[in-house]
Amino acid sequence: MEHGIPQSNAGRKSAAYKRMRWFMAVILVLVLCAAASLAWFNINMAETSLRQDVERRLQYTAQNKANALSLWFNSLQNQASRLISADLFRLFASEVNGLGKDLAPLLKASGETEAGGDELSQLASQLPLMKNLLQEFVSYSGFLYARITNTEGQTYLSTDVTPRSLSLDQQDAVRRTVETGKLSILPVRKTPNGLVLDLVVPIFAPQYVENRSDKPVATLLLSVMVSSRLGETVEAVKGETPFGSTHVFQIADGRLQELLPLSADIQAMPGWTLGPNDALPFEIRKAGGGNGDVYSIGVKIPELPWLVVQDVQVAAALKPFVAQRNAIFVWAGIAVMVVLLALLAIWWWLVGRNARNVSAELLSLYQVSNQQKQLLDGINSALVDGIVLTDKGGMVQYANQAFARMVGRSDEEVVGMDCAAIFGYDTALRLYKQLDVAIQTEKPFLFKDVIWLQSHKYHYQVTCSPYRSESGAVTGTVSVFRDITQLVEAQERNQRMVRQTIAAFMHAIEAVDPYLGGQSSYMANLGGELVKELGLGDEDESTVRTAASLSQIGKMQLPRELLTKPGAFTPEERQMMERHVEYARETLKNINFELPVVEAISQMNEFMDGSGYPDKLHGDAIGIHGRILAVANTFCALIRPRSYRNAKSVDEALNILESESSKYDQHVVQALREYLKTPSGEKFIRGLADENA
Repeated sequence: MEHGIPQSNAGRKSAAYKRMRWFMAVILVLVLCAAASLAWFNINMAETSLRQDVERRLQYTAQNKANALSLWFNSLQNQASRLISADLFRLFASEVNGLGKDLAPLLKASGETEAGGDELSQLASQLPLMKNLLQEFVSYSGFLYARITNTEGQTYLSTDVTPRSLSLDQQDAVRRTVETGKLSILPVRKTPNGLVLDLVVPIFAPQYVENRSDKPVATLLLSVMVSSRLGETVEAVKGETPFGSTHVFQIADGRLQELLPLSADIQAMPGWTLGPNDALPFEIRKAGGGNGDVYSIGVKIPELPWLVVQDVQVAAALKPFVAQRNAIFVWAGIAVMVVLLALLAIWWWLVGRNARNVSAELLSLYQVSNQQKQLLDGINSALVDGIVLTDKGGMVQYANQAFARMVGRSDEEVVGMDCAAIFGYDTALRLYKQLDVAIQTEKPFLFKDVIWLQSHKYHYQVTCSPYRSESGAVTGTVSVFRDITQLVEAQERNQRMVRQTIAAFMHAIEAVDPYLGGQSSYMANLGGELVKELGLGDEDESTVRTAASLSQIGKMQLPRELLTKPGAFTPEERQMMERHVEYARETLKNINFELPVVEAISQMNEFMDGSGYPDKLHGDAIGIHGRILAVANTFCALIRPRSYRNAKSVDEALNILESESSKYDQHVVQALREYLKTPSGEKFIRGLADENA
């Protein structure tokens, strides 16, 4: 019992210390929570109020400037309406429309000195007068340029002496205006003299014209210089005020572009997305030109595909808030420090008595961690994958025994060496680039590389992970080297077998029809080059080449007399011929190409307008591989002879592909034209010419 009394007192003291520690911890947490909550509430209220004030000011400024631009554009519309409402222009346009699609006789008659008495000559004699009236309108109303076209987009009145051809956008706008009967507004374009806006206004026949149609009989294309008007709108407000600066964006193909009147330029705005009603809601965004974060809001101009965007630098907008926030932080910090000092004094008194116990526990923890380190070193030494830790300069800080064996050195010798000394300059340069990716992205990065070690070629899969210090900063990379040489060699053997199998298929396919000889090979080579010209990847090239090589496999099941028949097919023969796609699918369905080869073969006979076969696919429903093969197949077929026709020239084949814009992807056709201008393309054509000779 005598020994039990001291033990009981010690236990009570230890329990009292624990209760005191918990009590102080709870008090500290409560004080911190209260201070943080009050500070957060006051800061949030102040910031919210300031943000709302900034939003109101930006909204007000942007709306006023949007209204000004709306009034300006309405004045342009009113001026154009006065011209097209004149019966003289409407009647003249209606009579010209009655001549049909070909305006060559009218334009030719306008140049003859003697005018006849027929309707064509009378219309031609009116052209100079109409042109003068159009020129007077342009000069009076401040437009830059004007022209009148028929419903086919052919110009017969222009303020220019020699009118330029309509651009593709202008042609599309004319067609849209003719179809809808409504005003079309084109995106602002750059010119050497500044930014220009094009409008296409419909012209209708007068009410009293017989057989009057509700469709326009002509269009009025107006061009107006908008640089000065935009310059007045986007002029920045001087000084750091919540009004900030003004910008004008246009919506082109669903993307936002900033109109820069001072430099007469148009700048894309990646990352800026439209909100509801084609407006930009108030939020923080990246400023154009990399000028930091801004509060911005955009107001849509109703009549135009434009937005007036008002923004202000976040730092400038929040400047009035900084002093208030700092004061809140100071008072909260003072309150926390007072309580913390009081608790610290009490805690220091308690901790002093337990210092020896803490030291003993720390020593025990060190011994445990040292044992764990030895265990990890043992596991690391048994790994077959090489592991190396390098700093940002590529200097080795640690390497396991597997890595040392891989490079033919001891693990002590490797430490302190850089990659160039271990692998050689060329290999080290490649590794530095990959290591830099892991450092810059701060994420693990996997790549494969071929490395020569001790005069032998090895394939390695390397995983790079950023290595962080205790502070969380990235100080280097941990790289794991896995030897995949045997796997790569096995894959290469399999690929050779596949290529040999495909070559055997090609010979069997081309034996069916002598005119198919070499077609698959030429199409595969041309398709592969088009993939490169379009900037696609290696898997896309493999898909196109493999699909082209096997594209004719279904024709092996068609009657030989059908393949070699001269002249056009009957509908029944055409239907029978188109079944070669179905045969190809059935033949190849159980082969795992690991690429969309069968899909590309199935789609190479589809057309963009849906008139192809077998599935009548339309537009983007046709994959890029099928669109490339369609162009390559048709081109190779056109410039090679068939049983029913002679070979066509390269220019004839290209013209056919471009004229069939509704069937073939014109981006691929343009890539084909560009490729044929290269030395490789010229060599390809010479090879075909030598075969056809």
